[in-house]
Amino acid sequence: MSINRPTESELKDRINNHLNWRARSDVVALLWRGYLAGLLEWGAIEINVYDRLVALLPVIGVKETHELFADEPLSAERERELDEYLANLKE
Repeated sequence: MSINRPTESELKDRINNHLNWRARSDVVALLWRGYLAGLLEWGAIEINVYDRLVALLPVIGVKETHELFADEPLSAERERELDEYLANLKE
């Protein structure tokens, strides 16, 4: 059985369309973060593709995505690091 993997370009177009249809809603961002996380976890996309596609999304659910990948809650130290990172994104 062969599986057709989505290309970065196809995913980028789908993400941008969905964000435009829904005025960059948080719900759309969270849906795509989860979808992309699944694609990455199952080896359907590479980490560099994941990083570029996630950068298209509104900044929401970052901490929760890290917990998803780690399969554990964030440590206090890691949460502080992410808070710093997210604060720098807003500047």
